[in-house]
This record gives sequence, C-alpha cells and structure tokens, in this order.
Amino acid sequence: MLSAAADPAKADQAKVQYGLKFDGKDSYVTLPHVNFSEWNAFTIEAWVKDWRGRICCEGIQGDPQNSLWISIRANRHSTGWESDNGTNYSAPVDPNSDAGWDHVALVYDGNEQAIYLNGKLVHKMTAPKPGPFDPERKLFLGAQEKWEETQTKPAGLFGRGTMRMFQISKAAKYTKEFEPAESNKADENTIVLFDFLKPDQTKLLDSSKNKQHGTIHSAQWVTVLTD
Repeated sequence: MLSAAADPAKADQAKVQYGLKFDGKDSYVTLPHVNFSEWNAFTIEAWVKDWRGRICCEGIQGDPQNSLWISIRANRHSTGWESDNGTNYSAPVDPNSDAGWDHVALVYDGNEQAIYLNGKLVHKMTAPKPGPFDPERKLFLGAQEKWEETQTKPAGLFGRGTMRMFQISKAAKYTKEFEPAESNKADENTIVLFDFLKPDQTKLLDSSKNKQHGTIHSAQWVTVLTD
C-alpha cells in the first residue's frame, strides 16, 4: 500500500481542510455555556478568512448582564468583555489585510487583557476577569444571542466569512508575540477545540476531551487549503 507521501492523490487530499462559511445574515453555531469567570486565565483564538463581524459572543447587550465577545472589521464593535455591573474592557480589532486568513487571540493572564492579531500584539490593558455571566446564555460562534424580545431571530450582529479553527483554553497561551500554528492540538487546558476535520451535517465536533459539540445553524461546509 502506498503511503500518503508516495500517493499523489492522498498527498493532495492531505492538504485540504474543512471550514464553515457564515453568510452574515442567518449563520451561526451554538455550544453550551462557558463560565470564563471560573478561571484566573484563559485564551480564545480562531482562524478566520475574509471575516467581518462577530467571531464569537456569550451574553447579551445591555447592563447589568455581562458578556464576552470577539469581533473584527466591525463598525462600532470591538473585542473584549464586561465585568461586574457591565463595565466594558474592550478595543477595536481591524486587520490591515483586505482579505485572507487572520488568526485572532484574546488572552487573559489574571491581570491583563491582551489581543493578538496574526501573532502581533495589538492591545493590552489591565482588567478584572469577565463576568459574572448568566448560565442560561449559550456561547455563539458567528453571531450574538438576541437581546430584545422584539427581535425576530435568535441571533443578531452576524459575522461573515469562513472559520477553520476555534479554541478555548483555561490558560494564557500567549505571553509575547508568536507565529500562529496552522492547526492546534488539545491539551490538559483545552476547554473546547473545533478543528473542523470531520464535517457533520448538524454538529461542529469538539476535539477536546469535553466533547462540547456545537450545533450548526445555516453555516455551510466548504473546503479550504492551508498550505
């Protein structure tokens, strides 16, 4: 039997990775509530392409309920969180590239909030940890949960683009500028890891030991090249 390296067809296949394409109108993924305030440190990171809007969000707009969110190329919206009675700790994130893949990481080390874009530090500030959060709120990828009863959809502030990796870790993975890895592996600090390696019609499969699979709403599977 030929190895993947010796078999051209298998070699080409090995270069292909899947992603989810969000349309900016109705697409999102939901997963169980994540209580970020349980940890003294954490990292949220994602690989996205041609992205504009919400990458992820937990919580709704409006005090006193707190929320946490990551957005890029989003007018009047930023990346960060709220603490205590809705005090905002956030900053805008606007990639220089007009298109292409971007790695975004929101990191908290117990004292400082930091945002890395493609491995480069773009923001740092002293901040308390986020929360407390409403445990009834799910974590959304590609949107934010609806915040007013008059809204006709379960989500709003939709993101548009393609996502091929999303990970939450209960540790500050990055303490200085770095070269983002093309793919991530789960470890003892991984809370959730979506590596998009096994497409499923309705589920986004969590590769961590916690198996907190996401539920796909309208987002479409696509193939993406990572080489």
